[in-house]
Formats: sequence, structure tokens, C-alpha cells
Amino acid sequence: MMSADELRTLSTGIRARNAKGGPPPGSPEVDTALVGRIEADVEEYRARFLVEPVPADPPEPLRELLPLMGWLIFEASLDRLWEVKAQFERLEGPDGETSREAAALIRRLANAGRALVWPEFASRLLGAIRAEALVESKRDTEAGYDAAYILHQEARERHSSYEGTLGGRLTLELDEVLMTLALAETGTACRTAERVIGRWDQDFRQEDPGLDEDQSQRWTQRLFKQLVDGIEIGAHAIADGTRIRDTLGLVDEVTETRLTLVTGLRNPTIMTCRAILLAYSMCPEMERLGRVPPAPAETWPDYQRQLLERFDKAFPTLLLPVLKPNGDVWPLNAEHSRALVQLCLHLGLVTPRHPLREPVRVDDELTLTVLDDDAVERMSAWLATEVDGRQRGDGNTIGTASKPDFIRSVEACRQDSGAAARYREWRIRWFELDRYAKDPGRRDRIDEILRGHDDEG
Repeated sequence: MMSADELRTLSTGIRARNAKGGPPPGSPEVDTALVGRIEADVEEYRARFLVEPVPADPPEPLRELLPLMGWLIFEASLDRLWEVKAQFERLEGPDGETSREAAALIRRLANAGRALVWPEFASRLLGAIRAEALVESKRDTEAGYDAAYILHQEARERHSSYEGTLGGRLTLELDEVLMTLALAETGTACRTAERVIGRWDQDFRQEDPGLDEDQSQRWTQRLFKQLVDGIEIGAHAIADGTRIRDTLGLVDEVTETRLTLVTGLRNPTIMTCRAILLAYSMCPEMERLGRVPPAPAETWPDYQRQLLERFDKAFPTLLLPVLKPNGDVWPLNAEHSRALVQLCLHLGLVTPRHPLREPVRVDDELTLTVLDDDAVERMSAWLATEVDGRQRGDGNTIGTASKPDFIRSVEACRQDSGAAARYREWRIRWFELDRYAKDPGRRDRIDEILRGHDDEG
């Protein structure tokens, strides 16, 4: 059975593997041997310490070992997650083999976490169930998306159960774990919607128009439900993270007692805002299908107004200054800057002249105040610009949509006659912002979809 020092050393070593600059010499490998050791210890915990009647708290040495084992399971599953590529089940060659091996290890780690005794004292184990959900979503199949949703629900239910069992103890640990779960669940909802909406023309479209319409309506309602759930837990995570930052402060490195980094609010904010905008864009289609808006909204326009209020409340969190240990400001990295512009672009295309609460300076080239027609063009050009030989970014879902009902819903969001309201024309003008622009035949398929939508109008 691994000692506390061994568990601590393995966890910090695996965490260092994913730090900037690559794994340091001698850092532990997350392989079948290590996962086997974890499984063996979990079995030994049960065999040696689980007695009837089961005490409320674990005996020593488990009281010290369980949190560290939870941390090791968390770090090991996260380490392997980076190796799992999209559509990994269909990949051939080294990428496919590596992805499938990593996915298998993550599933074993999640099952080891499920088997832990007194799991509420090792709540970071939920990170492995979160990783398992993300693996399922990366299958990019309907069954995979279903499995991911179920696993996220399992992680959330287990988290709630742990809170109830602990009765107010380990609150900080549970709150920080919830932030990681929220990021994954909201991110999965966004990723599923982005994949279905963007790849409709290739992976989901039916040849029979009637079947295609039925398929589209089913996906619209399913994606919307997942996005609404993602918005709720994402907002919860931002609120918890903000409270922790304002009371205890966030940390510069993950340790056995702290989990949320000083930059830890950025990704949950991006994903929550992304989910809000996707749900906002689908409201006209949900209304067309005769669905009832989420309470307390009485009408779909009311719900859209509520979504904009939630966006305006969440978005400034992304802009809050973050300080490095030396006191310097930690700027947004390239990925976060790109996401910020994508969010503003999406909002500028579905709402006329939306004002930002404060000016947003992206870089020397781009500052945003009001998301009007001019801002939409400047953001489009910023994303399309080549930097170091590569295009800076795409337009994300708003620039990539090939699902006709989503396109129709986006256009229905705008009631003004500004240039940015002519979404179809913007798509044609900025085709290079399509994430799949270089796929064979993509331009022809998108032109056909946009022309068909124009004919309907």
C-alpha cells in the first residue's frame, strides 16, 4: 500500500508533467503499472479497513491517505486526457492507438475512484469521472454524447451526496472540485452543440428532407436542454470561484489542499458565456417548435433578455486582472484572447449594437466598446489575420454553422436592418472563419445550404 509521501510525490510529479516546458526528467508515467498500483491500493483499503458497522469517518491511516489518493486519481486521469483525440475510435495509426490506450486507463481510474471507501474524503476522485465523460464526448457519436451527459450527471450527484455526508466539513475542497466539474459539463454541452451544428452537412444531415427535419428538431431540443444545464452549473462555478477568490484568494500552484489557480475563473467564464450565446441563438427555433421557455420566463423574448443579463454579469469576470507572484499582470493567453473575440463576435451577430459594460482592449489592434456593424467587421478581420504563418482563429460556431435550422434561428434573432443582421451575407463574406473551410467540398455545401435558406426566406 502506497504511503502518504508516495501518493504526494506521485501527484506533484504528474502535475509537473503538464506544466509549461514539458515533463521534467524522472517524472512518473501514468501507465498500466501505475493504474494497477492505484487499483490494488483501493482494493486493500476495502479489505483492511471496511468493517460493519461502517463508521462515519475513516480510520487512520485512511484519514490521511484518502485525500491524497483522490488527488492522485485526479492528476492521473487529467494527464491521460490530453492524449485522447477527437473521434479517437475511428482513428488509425499511432494517434488512434495512443488515444484508445489513454481512454482505457481513464475508465479504469474512474472505476477505481467509484470503488473507494469513504469517497467523500477523496472528492478529487470525481475528476476521473469528469475525464471519463470528456472521453465519451470525444467519440463524437450520438452514443458518446449520451454517455458523456450521463457521466456528468453522475459526477454532480456524487458531489451533492458528499456534501450531504460531510455536513459542512471540507467545504473549500468540495467547492473547488465543483468548479472543475462545472467547467467540464459546460464545456461538453458547448462542444456537443458546436460539433453537431458545425458538422451537420457531413455527419448528421439526412438525404430525405423529412427525416432531416425530424433529426434537426430532435437535436435542437436535446442540445438546448444540455446548454441550459451547462449555463446553470457554470454560473454556480463562477459564483463559487469569485467567493473563494474574494475570501481566501486563489493560488499559484495546485497542492494537496488547494485546487483553483489564480487564472481558474477564465475557462469557466468562457464556457458559460459560450453556452449562453448558443442557447440565445436557438431560442427562435425552440419557439417555432412550440416549446415552453425555461422558468421564470413567460415568453422566449423574455428568456433571451434574461440570457443577455446573465452574459453581461458573467463576461466581466474574464476581464478581471490576474496577478503573478511578482505582482505583474497575467495577461490572457492567445487561446483566451481568441475566445474573447469569438464571444463578442457571436454577440454582435445576434444582437444589434450591444454595449459592453467596459471597453475591452484585446491588443494594440482591437478595442471593443459597442458590438455594432463596424465591430463585427473588425473582429472578423482580427480572427482572419495570419500570425506566424497561421490564421489567428475561426468564428467558432457562429462562423461554422451548417445546420439549416440553426442558421434560420440566428437570423431570426435580429430585428434590425444593419449589415451584421444579414448573417448569411456575413458567412459568405468571411468564409475563411469557417472552422472546416479547408475540408473538401465544404464551400460548395455551405453555399448550397445558405442559398437554400435564402430561397426559403
